[in-house]
Amino acid sequence: MLAGLVLLVGPAPLAGQRVLSADGETPAYTLVRSVLGASPETPDCSHPDFGPHITQAADSEWGKPVFVFHMHVTPDNDRCIAFDRQRLEIKTDGGSPAYLKAFLHDSVTYRWKFRLPEGFQTSSNFTHIHQLKAGDGDADAPTITLTPRKGSPDRLQLIWSDGAGGHSGTMLEVPLAPFLGAWVEAFEKVAYSRNGQYSVAIRRLRDGATLFLYSHHNLDLWRAGTTFTRPKWGLYRSLNNKADLRDEQVLFDRFCLAKGADDCPPEEGLPSVAVTSTSPPQTVAAGGRATYSVTVAPSGGVKGALNFTVAGLPGGATAAFTPGSVTGSGSSTLVVSTTIHARIIKGT
Repeated sequence: MLAGLVLLVGPAPLAGQRVLSADGETPAYTLVRSVLGASPETPDCSHPDFGPHITQAADSEWGKPVFVFHMHVTPDNDRCIAFDRQRLEIKTDGGSPAYLKAFLHDSVTYRWKFRLPEGFQTSSNFTHIHQLKAGDGDADAPTITLTPRKGSPDRLQLIWSDGAGGHSGTMLEVPLAPFLGAWVEAFEKVAYSRNGQYSVAIRRLRDGATLFLYSHHNLDLWRAGTTFTRPKWGLYRSLNNKADLRDEQVLFDRFCLAKGADDCPPEEGLPSVAVTSTSPPQTVAAGGRATYSVTVAPSGGVKGALNFTVAGLPGGATAAFTPGSVTGSGSSTLVVSTTIHARIIKGT
């Protein structure tokens, strides 16, 4: 690759699925609305001096920007409506595209990544980080909730409720400690009906360890009077015991939503693409050309076509790959050509 040039190799997007991923440039609220079709629910009104409570920051482990959800014990509340709790969530809603809302008898897939910080403090009441909730009708209580809970030890619980029917229960709980300070990926599949199917798996990305696994093949997942159900992610916690809590920064990224036959494919560990070249260093004089062989090897769940591009070419130089993309591991030939007026450039 030529000195000073940047070889860019990236996966092509899959059709069907909808993906919300931090880009480090677009304001977070704008990016969320552009994909989910709904604005975040935030405590900005009670804490305007802080600014947006969802921001983006570079993450060294993930190697890309991620979403940062900021929650403060004081003065954050629930949208200046409720003061015994705090809410900072993203969601789909009534105005979202139909593809992003779950209707009766729909099958949907959700996949997302999150990182709870070391020392994360939980409430003995509730500290929800994910909900599946009816958008209307019997919509007071979420149908499915993923919530860390204060205890000895702290746990991560999966809670189900049938709402006005009065039935609910903790379907699974595990120690919370293995989740702290580590990126994890959650994969959730739901078939919405009165006799629905539900499954969720959460694995730690650094070593692939499965930390949470649950499935049920006959679960009431539909509410009376409901026309659609939607997912919510973020931090929604009780303030009844403020001494339990601290200011938190929870990281999220790569939300994928898919419906029917569409899918949200897994990512095995942290995604990466190894780029190598066995071609020797070359000097390209004005009016000359150089050829390089480039090999790529994706890992960590990178799927689909990998597209080759070059950035940083000096004036009078052009570059072309043959082929311009590969699927999976493969090779391409890079030819750099210069005009008679180009500067002499060296490459490795």
